[in-house]
Amino acid sequence: MSESVQQPLAGTKQYFVNDWRVCTRTNVLTRGDTRVELENRLVLLLVFLVNHQGEVLSKDRIIKTIWQGKVVNDDSLAVAISHLRKALGDNSRTPEYIKTIPGVGYQLIATAGVYSAADDPEQRAALVALVAKRPFANMVERKIGLLILAMFIAMGFVAGYLYWKTKQLPDQSVAPVLSSSQLDSESQQRWEAAQQHIAKWTPASFKLAIQELRTLLQQVPDFAPAYTAMANAKINLVPDKLTDVDHCVEMLGLLNKSLSLNAQQPDALVMRGNILFWCARDYAAAERDYVQAMQLAPNSDDAPMQYAQLLLAQAQFEKSLQYVDKSRQLNPLNYSVPTVVWIYQMQGRDDLALKELLRIDSAEPGDRHFHISAQRVFARLGREQESFEHWLWLMRDSGYSETDLQNAQSVFASGGLIAVNQWLLARQDQVDLGQYSPPLSWARYAIAAGDLDRAMQYLEQAFSAKQLPLLWGNVDPAYDPVRSNPRFQLWMQELQRVEPIH
Repeated sequence: MSESVQQPLAGTKQYFVNDWRVCTRTNVLTRGDTRVELENRLVLLLVFLVNHQGEVLSKDRIIKTIWQGKVVNDDSLAVAISHLRKALGDNSRTPEYIKTIPGVGYQLIATAGVYSAADDPEQRAALVALVAKRPFANMVERKIGLLILAMFIAMGFVAGYLYWKTKQLPDQSVAPVLSSSQLDSESQQRWEAAQQHIAKWTPASFKLAIQELRTLLQQVPDFAPAYTAMANAKINLVPDKLTDVDHCVEMLGLLNKSLSLNAQQPDALVMRGNILFWCARDYAAAERDYVQAMQLAPNSDDAPMQYAQLLLAQAQFEKSLQYVDKSRQLNPLNYSVPTVVWIYQMQGRDDLALKELLRIDSAEPGDRHFHISAQRVFARLGREQESFEHWLWLMRDSGYSETDLQNAQSVFASGGLIAVNQWLLARQDQVDLGQYSPPLSWARYAIAAGDLDRAMQYLEQAFSAKQLPLLWGNVDPAYDPVRSNPRFQLWMQELQRVEPIH
């Protein structure tokens, strides 16, 4: 599975911080007629704070995230915070935006989240007027990473790269489409509260959103965007259980209901496409929804990126790259996401994977997904020291203690990456270090360590658990040492068969 799928806000263009709007494309803050240009690193810092709104973030965590790989101290962070406060018009003594937590770090106390046109009263009024003239026109423009629910300006919600699908297109003529502007004041407040909870992107906030949406739907059962939003919240609440049959049935039911009320929802179509791809493995049905989503929202980068991953699972490498390129053209921020690195790796073109990796590294601070790709690429090329350095970064980012890190370094010094894989296999940690979650991660450690019998045991467990990354098992070179095993071949054949969801 592509590392980029699990990025909830990847590609987002705009955020709001109180009454300020933050554009990550232009690095500009705007409020009314006021416009403030920021350095790129200040925008990265502000977006990081927004993504963790309300959390107390330690100085060390902020520095490691925003200044990855660079030697800076607390003073650099303090200066950056000072610049942000000045741009926002904030006061450190009586803060309305960024609060200093003495001896710890900083906390964004402003109301913040992903921005959509539905948050702007003037744009909302203009869009509602347009809908009145064209009741079945597509009225949605995605503000990258925030999915604005289709037709009639339903409030947007964060979905990043997680979406789903079904075979039958619902009949949109069954009933008039209900828009958010037609909700009464109480229902409107619940809808807006649900969007705000989803934008916080935490398990607790997803549950609060679901609670608000459930109450809202009891009052207004024909409000299509609420079903889509509930599916989105539930999907992100159980990311490790997305292929469980019961979860799949529930998500599919919510999305079918939403699309039966309003078929013009590209975000819901992509979600359904993913459900059929990941749960039912119905590639043809998933493809139909991805294609229709692209037709409904030709300026959105989400459907092309998701479609590219389906194509990759079918070993259609060149076509997959074409749709990644299309997604990048629609959203240039996707150039920093190592999806192309991953495709080249799957294709066995390690030289091109390295070239793409170095291109990203030359202009972007490396995030977790970059380090995952780097660890794999350098390991494939036999550049063990460089691979291990990225593995150390992932261990540190995952909360391994300094003692554990020192032990890992000693193990590597004595036996290289094979020994490190053996060490991780013996520990059987539950942490995802870029090799996915157990038992699949343990299988991959065992393969890399040369313990193929044990690898097959864990692979069987992973197959029984329907772990999502196995959908790309046919093209992932990590499984080359066991690819000729009849049991592995049988599992891969099973993963190509349509599994109806009832």
